[in-house]
Amino acid sequence: MSTVMEQVDIFSDEIKDRKEGLIKLKGVKEQIEKQIKDEQADLEKYQEEQKNNQLAALFMFSEIFDRRQAQLDAIENIATSALRQIYGDEYSLKFETFDEQRKDGNNTFKIEIKIISPHEGQDMETGLLGERGGGLIEVVSFALRIAALKWMNYNGPILLDEAWKSMSTDYKIGEVASFLEEVTNSTDRQVILVTHMYDKFGPVSKNVVQITKNNGIASARNFVYNKEESSEEW
Repeated sequence: MSTVMEQVDIFSDEIKDRKEGLIKLKGVKEQIEKQIKDEQADLEKYQEEQKNNQLAALFMFSEIFDRRQAQLDAIENIATSALRQIYGDEYSLKFETFDEQRKDGNNTFKIEIKIISPHEGQDMETGLLGERGGGLIEVVSFALRIAALKWMNYNGPILLDEAWKSMSTDYKIGEVASFLEEVTNSTDRQVILVTHMYDKFGPVSKNVVQITKNNGIASARNFVYNKEESSEEW
């Protein structure tokens, strides 16, 4: 009888130990489930943040692209207007843009200036440097600067030193002078031009200062344009 009771006590102790073990395992299980639940919540939060960041990045890049394109379009229009006023309605300027992937994986934005003009009854599109005459390059350069200044809301004076010296002194210089006069009138901006082409730019100038040098001494003479003096050596 005593042996049976001892066996019962042993089984009871084993059952008790196993219950305690199950309770511990249940606690471990609940702790693991809670940890998995918390980590799942963190993962979902991270994925949501990542999704929002990606959407924000896409929006930002789209906004940058739209603004950049708007800037380029505005500058294109101003430069084209200048070209057409000087060279004719068949001329226009456009920007060719593209992204180039570098070795480090990042992209580099590049832009090329293209000039469209008539040639043998068709539109001819070329680059600028090395493919066009110096006069046209100077006109484009000035038009682009005016466009950029307008976009930047710059209202200060403009200083030009021997601008358009590469252009032949034909009727196009007169068109350039008219364009320069239009710029000053439409923007109410002062333009200071250093030039030897007094006969071309004098008529559109409000004030003329002649700088001469005699025996190493420079002197300045201020006067208003006079057509009879336009043939003098400047």
